[in-house]
Amino acid sequence: MTIEAVGVLVIAIGFFGFFFDAPFIVYAFFCATLLGSAAAFVLNSLGGTNISPAHLLLGFLALKLIGDRHVFQKMAEGILPGRPGFWLLLTVVYSAISAFFLPRLFAGQTFVIAVRAVDSFNFPLGPTMANLTQSIYLIADFICFILIYGYVRDTTGRLIVGNAAVCCVILNLIFAGLDLATYATGTTGLLAFIRNANYALLAETELADSKRIVGSFIEASAFGAATLGYFAFATKLWLLGVRPRLMSTLALLSLCVLVFSTSSTAIVGLAAMLLFSYLETFFVMTRRRPTSQVFFFLIGAPIVFSILGCAIALNEYYSAYVYDLLDTTVFSKLSSTSGEERSSWNVQAWQVFIDTFGFGAGNGSMRTSSFPLAVIANLGVIGAVLFALFFAGIFFGGNNAGAYDSLEGAYRQAAKSACIAWLITATISGALTDLGMPFFAFAAIASNDSAGPIFVNQVVRGRRTLRSS
Repeated sequence: MTIEAVGVLVIAIGFFGFFFDAPFIVYAFFCATLLGSAAAFVLNSLGGTNISPAHLLLGFLALKLIGDRHVFQKMAEGILPGRPGFWLLLTVVYSAISAFFLPRLFAGQTFVIAVRAVDSFNFPLGPTMANLTQSIYLIADFICFILIYGYVRDTTGRLIVGNAAVCCVILNLIFAGLDLATYATGTTGLLAFIRNANYALLAETELADSKRIVGSFIEASAFGAATLGYFAFATKLWLLGVRPRLMSTLALLSLCVLVFSTSSTAIVGLAAMLLFSYLETFFVMTRRRPTSQVFFFLIGAPIVFSILGCAIALNEYYSAYVYDLLDTTVFSKLSSTSGEERSSWNVQAWQVFIDTFGFGAGNGSMRTSSFPLAVIANLGVIGAVLFALFFAGIFFGGNNAGAYDSLEGAYRQAAKSACIAWLITATISGALTDLGMPFFAFAAIASNDSAGPIFVNQVVRGRRTLRSS
């Protein structure tokens, strides 16, 4: 095992967390989820498996929160039958079982794209180290979800976690700025201490004469996917009237770095997310009094985008640049080498599902280019149903009364938007069944299966006054 410098720093932060109140370690954990290209430890005995700073801090977070009797009680309630935590627990248990038994049961009966292979050749199905590591990642996802779930069951906890999520949006933009600044000045080595994971790092690539922004992630696609969720989070808070000046600024900056990441996943996901948000906002407006931000989004935003589109079309240079960018990242993507390769993964994923009679090849056996196909190829019908029940509990479960009339409710709705954005990007290019700890942390914020809403009896400066009861 190799201990990296960032790992020493994370351990120090974790120990400091024992001497401070819980918000300290909560903020530290949420910020650590952004370090997608960092490794705190490298487990050489497990084929060079990376332990990320977020996974390391998750252990300290668990020790801190489980010691709180109230939080522990709420965590136990979170896995009661019918609640999202219950379905996620079943999903994780089934995933672990499938990872052990299914690669052996169907060994040699189908071919898979190995998770950790350096090429895209098909290999006969059989047990691999990825079956273990991917199962561990899913277990960590469940622990993350249930810890945050227990912590946000009261008003104070949800507000603290909501503010920590806002910090993630800000820190993500800071990392994007540092990425651009160090690239422009030739000092990218300054970020080497958070780009030390055993992954293929694509941090200094260009597309259409522009630097592809990667921030603190391994590549532009990962950065774009993550940023889309943070963009959705900030935009939803702005629409709900929460700190409108701050949130509009964060949303616009996130939109800019999202576009200039030149990620196909980000651009297609952005279009899908904007369409979804527009339709959702229009539907909600018919049932409740809209904010001024909602009016601008529904009426002003299409006008602004139309004017911007006309201005680009009338300028020969900018229209050629935008067309070249869209042609490279979207229109010609499927016919590119990368697009054809990823399409072949999805075709093989469906074939694995058929060859295993709908049971799947076992978690961690197959790499795809779409989360739904990753689920059915690895976990089969059973895993797909369990995941669907978990998502249904997050997005449709609970009592939504007052969901738009409190700061607590606003954070919950914004977290739900972030999760939807991340599901969209995972559907476009997700390789595995692991959606990542940020998704499950925000899913815990979004969950609302308590007896009723708790209204916040306060006025937040720079936002509209929320009703309280």
